[in-house]
Amino acid sequence: MILGFNKRFVPKIESGSKIHSIREDGTNRWKLGMLIHFATGIRSPNYCNFKMGQCLSTQKIEFKYVMHDDKIPVVLVDGVVLSTPEVKLLARNDGFDSMEEFYGWFHSDFTGKIIHWTNFIYA
Repeated sequence: MILGFNKRFVPKIESGSKIHSIREDGTNRWKLGMLIHFATGIRSPNYCNFKMGQCLSTQKIEFKYVMHDDKIPVVLVDGVVLSTPEVKLLARNDGFDSMEEFYGWFHSDFTGKIIHWTNFIYA
């Protein structure tokens, strides 16, 4: 299945520093063993399948902004609240340079999946 990325993430995927992707998955499409077509320019003439991989696991992820003016959400993976150091690791592993940048991307309540293409998981 095609997994589309912003071009800024390509070098981090290719270098191995981005080891997963966080996505909505309301229809439960992403499953163990699925082939991943890493691509940019989805549905455009600039389509580029820059890498192939396999989904080795998935985990449920939630961002919960408790108050409407909160700048920092509660982050849960498989129902477990992550500590600040764990969220920093999650952000780095997802290709972000800072927690501020990470929270800017996930700026409202969110429920989805972490799609893993390495053996790393959050325990």
